[in-house]
Amino acid sequence: MLNLHGRRLAAFATRLSRQHAPPASSLLGSIPSGSARHQSQSHELVPRLTPRSPEGGLSEEQEVVYRRIEEDRGKTGAKAGFSVKNPDGSLVGPWNAMVSSPLIGGLVERMGSFCRHKTTCPMDLIEIGILVVGVEWKSQFEWYAHEKLALKAGVTEDAIGCILRGAPAADASGFTDSQRAVYAYAKEFHATKRVSDATHQAALAAVGSEQGLIDLVFTMGFYHQICMTLNAFNVPLPPGVPQPFEEPVP
Repeated sequence: MLNLHGRRLAAFATRLSRQHAPPASSLLGSIPSGSARHQSQSHELVPRLTPRSPEGGLSEEQEVVYRRIEEDRGKTGAKAGFSVKNPDGSLVGPWNAMVSSPLIGGLVERMGSFCRHKTTCPMDLIEIGILVVGVEWKSQFEWYAHEKLALKAGVTEDAIGCILRGAPAADASGFTDSQRAVYAYAKEFHATKRVSDATHQAALAAVGSEQGLIDLVFTMGFYHQICMTLNAFNVPLPPGVPQPFEEPVP
């Protein structure tokens, strides 16, 4: 009888301790930044790809892709205020990966060029879609480059800040009506993997044509590929540039 009574008492004590235990959220709140949950924003990524440059030696196929990127993206970067080359001559961002795998990388580079130069969607709306993709992937370099390009295309700092914070489209500030419609479209698409009829019609009116909306979707899809490349291979930011996103720990 005493053993049975002792077991009942122990079970009661266990239930009581569970009822009065602090919630998990309060325990998580005590975890300091830089713990196992997240690295600090100053965490430096260690690059995983071999730098490719003419000085280090390129194959004929690699040389073709390198020179195309140097010519095309070099102009785009210069307009926005960033260089496409590292001090050792290798290419920054996703372009070194394209040179490293020149057959597929060359095709990827061509699609990127067409998405930028041949699109029928207004460039400010394209850049909003690209930035939403960057937030989805927490892609450091993609955001670094396209924040500058978005400003150049006419997206305000206020709107860019709203995108970075993931503000709901209805509450976001700094957008034109067309920009807000495209932001809502991109947000809904990424959140639900579908687009409602109302959101589709609003975005269609914003971009101005069916082809323009197709080009926007093609471009967002392309930048998912770019962000995957940047994240998979720890492509770093230029020295001294702060990370826009807290770097998750795999």
